[in-house]
Amino acid sequence: MQYKYTILAVAYKDVTEDVVEKISQYSIREIDATDDLVNYCTYGRQFDQDSRVCIYLEWYQNNILKYLAKGYRVVLLEVPFNSNQPVVAALKAIDLELGEKVLVIEHDNV
Repeated sequence: MQYKYTILAVAYKDVTEDVVEKISQYSIREIDATDDLVNYCTYGRQFDQDSRVCIYLEWYQNNILKYLAKGYRVVLLEVPFNSNQPVVAALKAIDLELGEKVLVIEHDNV
């Protein structure tokens, strides 16, 4: 099966602004409060990025809520599959280096 995107949900807290910038490079939605999970999704003939974000939020909502309750901010990333390997490797390295400060909490290919 051919994939178009790698989707990641990354939770972070107590990090510097340059780390946030690296994490958010492919950001499609930043979530720092439960209100950010409220979405008004409509699917029609156009299946655009906003439609995909709605689906990702449905998939990951419970896990995102768990990390928000622990004081984390969460960012959803949508990385084009043709360039995903360096991005995923970099995020996993940041995850390992910073321990509990940065966590890749979801990872899917679509």
